Amino acid sequence: MVHWLDQLRFGKQAGYETIFKRQNTKLIGKTGVILAEIGMPENYDFSFYNQYMYHVFHYSLPFFIRPLVLVDRGIVLIDPDNPLARESFSPKQLIDARGSFTNRNGIPYVDCEIRWRNPNLPKNPWDHGYFLYKGEGKGGAPDLCQKTSAKVKGWYFDRLLPNKKVPWEYQHRLIYEECTEKLRRQFPDIHFIQAYYSNEQSLYAATDELLSKGCQTIIYQCYSNPVYSDFEEYATTIPCLASYIKGRANLIVADQIGNQVQLADGIAQRLQDVLERLPTRASIIVILSNHGHPFKKDTLDQRAYLYRQPVESAVREVLANYPGKWELTWSDDEFADSYWDPKNTKLDTREAYSYAIQKNFDYAIELPTEFFGENTDTMIFHAMKKYDVFNDYDRNQPVEYFDWDKPLMRTFHRKNTKAIYAGCLVGSYRSYVVNAIVSSLNEVLGDR
Repeated sequence: MVHWLDQLRFGKQAGYETIFKRQNTKLIGKTGVILAEIGMPENYDFSFYNQYMYHVFHYSLPFFIRPLVLVDRGIVLIDPDNPLARESFSPKQLIDARGSFTNRNGIPYVDCEIRWRNPNLPKNPWDHGYFLYKGEGKGGAPDLCQKTSAKVKGWYFDRLLPNKKVPWEYQHRLIYEECTEKLRRQFPDIHFIQAYYSNEQSLYAATDELLSKGCQTIIYQCYSNPVYSDFEEYATTIPCLASYIKGRANLIVADQIGNQVQLADGIAQRLQDVLERLPTRASIIVILSNHGHPFKKDTLDQRAYLYRQPVESAVREVLANYPGKWELTWSDDEFADSYWDPKNTKLDTREAYSYAIQKNFDYAIELPTEFFGENTDTMIFHAMKKYDVFNDYDRNQPVEYFDWDKPLMRTFHRKNTKAIYAGCLVGSYRSYVVNAIVSSLNEVLGDR
């Protein structure tokens, strides 16, 4: 729980400054551990995307702007054949955020009275418009959340994912199962439970379960984010947990797993395995890509070096033994383009690929550093922003990825440059993530 004076003093960094930094890390009595990830479901679920997008806008907007922006005007509709439209057109079919093409009476939305609404951010080239149907009242969520959800359902899941599933849940469930199996052997008297940090009710249920077992110490560990941020942990999840527990147990927040060297070793090993497939002495540029964020200040920027420096060192060690020409760079997939970063203070991943093409590198190898499972961002949304510089990339082409126990590899070409997306640390590389989580929790549990 953050006191209002601390909130006034520290702003969105209050959770980091007053809860995380000041926490009592002494174990008291029976201990329980919450291992949390974002909770992106395998199948489309409107409640997840609506809830997450609401958090994005609620967190980003000033409190006095929220009521004006987070408005529910009706049922938002998207044409899956033209989901990124920025100007009005005649749609062939329209889908809503819950996956229906018809209204309650079974009448196709395209045959109903609808109204076109322009992009909310007209200067942002990636924003798009939508159609609005008001014949049945409100849509049950802000228009902005419905808009994204309808696009995700109608275009992503129904058109771009051949099996209409996304791997995140499966790949993170394996991480959870493997690390808890290891930890239970070390600490048989400790209770472990999984939760989804984007869902308050999931956090509450996990907390109640541990309290019902008599846990006097509850340890929280996010295992899907290598670097904690104000947006996801310090200003949201951690204060939420602290407020809910309210002294009923001692809350200990285990530090970000990116502090553990195993993750750097895993990324370096993934690079080594990709390099072994390339021709000897081919020129390469290695791109270490981050998600990116739009905030002027976030604790993530203050603490990311604890993860990124070891990653860069491990990757440079691999490249030092590479016989050909090489370069290394970091990039952001999001919020580093000309709209979000007009002063060009960050390197956009698309720019990194453009540089590789301009400098005539044989290969541009991208290693995603902030994801441990493939998701709608890595497979679709970020992809369409950064791969459009390649001649053979088509954002409407389905992403074929069926063996989720192997990293997703994608290749694209332009001129003499071949791009290789090396995928997340899944399958045989999962052990690096598991060992990092175990090591992180051992820092808290080791002194029992």
